[in-house]
Amino acid sequence: MTTTASTSDDTLFDMNKKKKSKKLLKASQQVETTITTDSTDDAIQEETDTIPTVTEINFSYDYLLNRAFDIIRQKYPERFNQGRVVVALPPLQVARVGTRRTAFLNFGSICTILKRQEKQLYDFFLVELGTTANIDSKHALIIRGRFQPKQLEHVLRSFISEYVFCKTCRSPNTLLRRSDGLTMINCNDCNSQYSVSTIRTKAAVNTNRH
Repeated sequence: MTTTASTSDDTLFDMNKKKKSKKLLKASQQVETTITTDSTDDAIQEETDTIPTVTEINFSYDYLLNRAFDIIRQKYPERFNQGRVVVALPPLQVARVGTRRTAFLNFGSICTILKRQEKQLYDFFLVELGTTANIDSKHALIIRGRFQPKQLEHVLRSFISEYVFCKTCRSPNTLLRRSDGLTMINCNDCNSQYSVSTIRTKAAVNTNRH
């Protein structure tokens, strides 16, 4: 009887040990799971913290404008020379006509290169020089008064800056036109469109060709 009782006690003891081991194993698994989950959450949180939010990204006007210029430079690299747009024009051919008049001989060809009507550049010259003029049969501009080539070149540069170059992308590939009473510039490169001041001639002019 003693043997049976001791055997039974040992058996019961062993069973209790196994149950206790299972509880400890489950507890240790829960601890490991908790640690692993916490570590994963921390890693995800660190990665999330390194990603900039939309509000942190700089979408200022200067940023967007520079980005647009970079895209244009990549698409049309031939139009940019170290950041400057170059318009290739022939030298102005200027001659005296008698003692009181000056001939701008290649006036018509320059208007063609700039894609501008002769009347547009003609009106601008009259306003800037404060004189009268006419365009002859060879498309030369005959100006009343004695003017140096540098004076005419200065006027031409002012016209190009105001009525040829696009104010958005600085491309010379533009068109000057009238629309609803306004003088508009349309850029063929960046497709921008804006109004410019209308050229109003104040001097009496003679547009008859001789």
